[in-house]
Amino acid sequence: MISLRQVEVFLAIAERGSTTAAGDAIGLSQSATSAALAELEQRLGAGLFDRVGRKLVLNGNGRCFYPEARQLLHQAEQMSCLFEEQGCRLQIGASTTIGNYLLPKMLGQLSPQPRRAQLTIANTLDIAAQVASCTLELGFVEGSVQHPDLSVSHWCKDEMLIVAAAASPWARIGHARAALAGAPWIMREAGSGTRSVVEQQLLSDLDGVNIAYELGSSEAIRTALFEGVGVSCLSRHVVARGLESGDLLEIAPDRRISRWFYIVQHRQRRNTPALSGFIERCQAFAGV
Repeated sequence: MISLRQVEVFLAIAERGSTTAAGDAIGLSQSATSAALAELEQRLGAGLFDRVGRKLVLNGNGRCFYPEARQLLHQAEQMSCLFEEQGCRLQIGASTTIGNYLLPKMLGQLSPQPRRAQLTIANTLDIAAQVASCTLELGFVEGSVQHPDLSVSHWCKDEMLIVAAAASPWARIGHARAALAGAPWIMREAGSGTRSVVEQQLLSDLDGVNIAYELGSSEAIRTALFEGVGVSCLSRHVVARGLESGDLLEIAPDRRISRWFYIVQHRQRRNTPALSGFIERCQAFAGV
């Protein structure tokens, strides 16, 4: 029978690439870590890692075992929290627009609120990868993702607007295709759900688009817009206050984009009662 300590050792090695680094992370010596891995592989009857240079890298067996191991350790942690007053912490991830603008508002309105939750904010591909590796229990993303280990479901709709600073020359370019294509565009980085949607639904219809800047967050783009740097296409959630104050102007209302926000989960991960209840309240908030 394999032990939880062996599973913990396996996960630590998988995530750090060596028995030395894994041992440091979980409080074991290098020799004890190596011994625990060897015993685990013996009990399973299969090797879990290949050695590439000085690193240990998951092989096919290890990649199959990883989500099961992560789920097993997660369940053990949940069991240890059953009788704690506050319960265990939900590990939630969100892409940047959702995490910075929509999810905080939603958490404030949920009843009852989750007792403990940790929110990780990154771009869509990063959040999907962390859900796939079972680092996160649940992800909210701005673009549909394709991954064999992930279950993706619609959550709520969002509207994206083309905007510029009201005082900038770009506020008066109109909505002609040539004028929009020639304006300096401020875009999110590759891997962002916002970037993917804009490229697929908007830029594909414009010829020779001038992508002048790539910034790592919608907040950074909004700040650049206020400075009159160029034009961008952002979620209404991001630009709402700027439009209300008159500092930002929608310049092509006939080219709005509608998109879905999605919930992503690991297919093999079983929901705890706390997580199931949280998802139900999130769906109710979105009217799904």
